[in-house]
Amino acid sequence: MKIAVMSDIHGNHVAFESCLDFLKEKEVDGYIFLGDYVGEFPYTEKTMELIYDLKRKYSCYIIRGNKEDYQLSGLGKDNSKWDDYPSTVGMLRYAAKHTREKDLQFFASLPITMRVEIPGLPPLRICHGSPRNVKEDIRKGCSVNQEIFAEVSEEYIICGHTHRVTDMNEYEKTVWNPGSVGVSLDGSAKAQLMILHGENEKWKPEFLAVAYDTDKVIGEMKDERLFELAPCWSRVSESLLRGGTVSHGRVLWRAMELCEKEMGECNWPMIPERYWEQACEEMLQNL
Repeated sequence: MKIAVMSDIHGNHVAFESCLDFLKEKEVDGYIFLGDYVGEFPYTEKTMELIYDLKRKYSCYIIRGNKEDYQLSGLGKDNSKWDDYPSTVGMLRYAAKHTREKDLQFFASLPITMRVEIPGLPPLRICHGSPRNVKEDIRKGCSVNQEIFAEVSEEYIICGHTHRVTDMNEYEKTVWNPGSVGVSLDGSAKAQLMILHGENEKWKPEFLAVAYDTDKVIGEMKDERLFELAPCWSRVSESLLRGGTVSHGRVLWRAMELCEKEMGECNWPMIPERYWEQACEEMLQNL
């Protein structure tokens, strides 16, 4: 039994297609998708159509992530009060315009966690962030892990969200994170995924990284005017595609810190562009 596990595609259909081409030779029996199918990159429709096609052909176990929740909540809809903050809301707006009604219905049908049962093998608990919260990280050594794991009956937890490959054992739980297909943070500029091998009543992970045409993705970003729609956010995306390791979240945090220091407070999404630009200049070394 071989199951491919992928998370955090973020609309990067070029990386996703490269992973699927790679997996053709692996003859996997099914797929687990851990959420965040939309996000930072162009042509969301292409990513979703690939998922729908796999769902028709294979056994697929699919949950939703925080990016899907954002679209379901209408966070990307036009709001004139947010027009002055493109780096903060630009990609949410782009994703909203390219998320179709059938995609929203699909997202609404997905749970945030699921028990996967394969005959003859231990059950798996899959989630995006944690089983109780799509935006809650599971990281090695975190004090909250004991509380999270106490609520899970399964031995194996498969999660995403952090964009970092994880193989850990704590509190009698084994946690595996395949990393991110679309936005890896390890500096490799490769798409990350995992194959779970089930044999002898046990699961064994195989962590993989697949090279893909990052220049094509950057070209598509330019074609779709993402550097105008979400200027600094897209600069971070390009940095990661070129092998950077500074996440969107870190740059956002720094921009908000600069905003609060000068203005006395900073409430998302009202983060003036000058603070984004300053944060990018400080933190992005490869652009």
